[in-house]
Amino acid sequence: MDGHGVRLEEMSPMRKTTTRCSALIAVLLLVVMMPRVCSAAVRVKRTKSQRGLSWHKTFAAAQAEARRRGLPLLVHFHASWCGPCRMMERDVLDTPKLRTRLANRVVAVKVDTDREPTVTSRFRVKLLPTDLVVTPDGKELARTKGYQGFGNYVARMLPAVNRYLAAHPPKTLAGGTAEGRTVIAKKSGKTTAAGTASGAKPETRVGLAGFSPVALWAEKRWRRGDRKFPCRVGQVVYFLASASELDRFRRKPSRFAPRLEGYDVVRHLDTGRKVAGSIKYAYFYGGGLYLFVDAESKARFFGSPARYAKAAGGR
Repeated sequence: MDGHGVRLEEMSPMRKTTTRCSALIAVLLLVVMMPRVCSAAVRVKRTKSQRGLSWHKTFAAAQAEARRRGLPLLVHFHASWCGPCRMMERDVLDTPKLRTRLANRVVAVKVDTDREPTVTSRFRVKLLPTDLVVTPDGKELARTKGYQGFGNYVARMLPAVNRYLAAHPPKTLAGGTAEGRTVIAKKSGKTTAAGTASGAKPETRVGLAGFSPVALWAEKRWRRGDRKFPCRVGQVVYFLASASELDRFRRKPSRFAPRLEGYDVVRHLDTGRKVAGSIKYAYFYGGGLYLFVDAESKARFFGSPARYAKAAGGR
């Protein structure tokens, strides 16, 4: 749903100037009327946890960082004369709670439409404020138009960010060992925790290509695990990023580990074969993480998610 905003074509240069002057006068009046009792001794210093996201001021700089880090861009189109833009920045964009949701998961930039008309035109922005989630190469993933409250904004933007991060794991994985194929040990002559018969030689796999399942579940963030904090679940060993993550994982591994031990549930249900899924095609559904072999298998899951989730022991 579009919110209240200001249409760019309706703002002539004269009206923009008038609006800027009105905003400046309002700020000056507020400063003059502010009680003098607000001294430095009673001001509350904003801690790091109280700050909002860090915003770039130019699209080019933000895009360069997004390409380097492999993160999507969160783009806020605004203007100095746009009242709804200022309100949205105050109520949503510069709040600690948005930072909690999106910090280290997006590269954020505020684009001034007067200073960057080419970027504004490129993304066909007609109403201010307009916000986008785009890929590092500029492909649009989500858009809001006009003022948005916090709930509406997160509901529109966060799923797009999650989908992108799930489909595009860190570049360090490119060309590396595929998740589900790395063998770190072979057991023989004993019954394993998963109940493997004596004499068998099952392969113990590294789960999630060595990334922490707790960080992925809790923060939707690909964080490399540390081999000092391993935990085995069946025939899969997961590496956590810290002692606290390891403790959390041990208390309830089924919450964090991929469903069906990381095997592709679609292939398993449709063909009876167990084929390890890839983190390149990871997806959260019903509170559980599912890994798929390829995009086709992932698409089949979307066609009947409840059926496949039930087969994998999910909801």
